[in-house]
Amino acid sequence: MTLSRKRVLFASPWWHAEIVNGTLRHASEHGWHVDLQTCLSGKLPKRWDGDGIITVFGTDIGAFKRLLAQARCPAVSLNNNYPEIDIPRVCQDDTVAGQLAAGHFLERGFTSFAFYSHGASPQSTAMRLASFSEAIAQAGHTVEPILWKPTRRSSDNWLDRQQWLASKLVSLPKPLAVFALNDLAAVEVIEACMSQSLAIPRDVAVLGMLDMAIFRHCTTVALSSIRVDFDAITRTACDLLSDMMAGKPQPDHPILFPPSEIAVRQSTDTYAARSPVVAKAVRFMHENYASPIGVEQIVQASSRSRAGLFMAFQSDLGMTPGQMLSRIRVDQAKRMLRDTRVKVYAVAHDCGFGDVVNLHRAFKQATGLSPNAYRKAQREKSPRERQD
Repeated sequence: MTLSRKRVLFASPWWHAEIVNGTLRHASEHGWHVDLQTCLSGKLPKRWDGDGIITVFGTDIGAFKRLLAQARCPAVSLNNNYPEIDIPRVCQDDTVAGQLAAGHFLERGFTSFAFYSHGASPQSTAMRLASFSEAIAQAGHTVEPILWKPTRRSSDNWLDRQQWLASKLVSLPKPLAVFALNDLAAVEVIEACMSQSLAIPRDVAVLGMLDMAIFRHCTTVALSSIRVDFDAITRTACDLLSDMMAGKPQPDHPILFPPSEIAVRQSTDTYAARSPVVAKAVRFMHENYASPIGVEQIVQASSRSRAGLFMAFQSDLGMTPGQMLSRIRVDQAKRMLRDTRVKVYAVAHDCGFGDVVNLHRAFKQATGLSPNAYRKAQREKSPRERQD
């Protein structure tokens, strides 16, 4: 006698490739049949007669409530929106995300900050903004919330939102660091900046969240983003739903996975200098780090004396020009080691170190790991193919 397969509804009108693929992969390990009609149609069914539900709460919360009440089966959510609905949550830790974002921008010398949400995910918006603002406040600065809410004069469409967002970005002090709710919101910031001829990342640095390939590849400015372990989240959610369908009680608190790293790309690949002299020198380094330049060439490009430039760097960024050049090169090396399969000797050449020995020395000093060990650790964290 063969047991009937469990039927599980994937109730999300938002198609997120990693969440969908991870859910299906781990659901197949349990032998379930997964209904994807909501993803394909963008509409929630009025009824569900299956064994379980995995959901990503969207904006139509009334329809979600009616579906859950009618289905009367175990359900698990993959986000933390609408906490008033009593089902278990397995998702990223938004508090840690805000702290990561703050540390990333503060390390790069920013003193002007904003948080942008395009109106989605109210709970995540509130939690990421609060955590980001608290960490920035501890460093003696404030965060400007840019939170879209349609009014009688503006409908909820992309064009109205873009015009409103552009006016907000223009009015804030530069250089500006913007942490966006997610990658979609981050791309909206980039598009608004382009419309106002604001340079990214020199005028506005933009950090997203979720690291979704579709948004990494839709803009010519490669997007920095906070990575989330969707494989672990979807595996845990499927295991939890399996337990609940077997009659085990649901947990009494959310299961949170802290994001561990930021994929640094062009949109935040800068250091905010208030001094025009330092800004000019840092820009020269970013444009020429792959070449065999050193401190003398940086001094010449700055049109200042060596002593004057060193004093300006210490006052503005708290480091020497040589230390800044090494940091820029190490950042580029980390990106290549993480996101490509280029050989280590080619990374050393392309990042301006000249040879593997110099790369190894600088990289080990900055990260505590050798280049090969760093690459291995990154691939173990995320088994997906990286082809940025």
